[in-house]
Amino acid sequence: MAEPVETPRRSLTGAIVPALAAAGLAALGALLIVGRNDEQNAATAADLGSCILEHADAVGGPIDLVDANGTPVSQADFAGQPAVIYFGFTHCPDICPSTMYNVAEALAEENGYDVQSVLITVDPARDTPRVMGEYARTAGFPPGLVGLSGSEAQVEAAKRAFRVYSARADMPDAPEGTYNVDHSSLL
Repeated sequence: MAEPVETPRRSLTGAIVPALAAAGLAALGALLIVGRNDEQNAATAADLGSCILEHADAVGGPIDLVDANGTPVSQADFAGQPAVIYFGFTHCPDICPSTMYNVAEALAEENGYDVQSVLITVDPARDTPRVMGEYARTAGFPPGLVGLSGSEAQVEAAKRAFRVYSARADMPDAPEGTYNVDHSSLL
């Protein structure tokens, strides 16, 4: 039997050192590019921020609505306290309740703010003050959520003040009188 022949070992140092050097240079280049982009992004954001602030129109204004007890509610009732105001409706299948759950979750965080949550209906025909009061107590919604309604004219005035769009959307295959309400969604 032949004796095993020892094969010479190749030194990996010759291959590893150039590969590590190339990887290091690539990483350094990536850091320089990312750093440069962060500076550019910050400058762009500052420019956009000043543009937005200079040309922003006021959103919000006086409201004249009714709470669950039939008590008139105006902007003055929320003076001196930050408020999160959302326009929605009680028959909303998804976005409105999801938004209320998200608001509750955000306000419950350790660093959450002490903020009054307000839900103003975009469907006063179905969302009477009593209905809004019951809906505001839905489990998982923000504690102390105030549900507001009013006459068609009162709700339209509040929507105009807050630049909220809404329109009845009939559902052709649904039972008579069943409809949805398309509306903008902002807090």
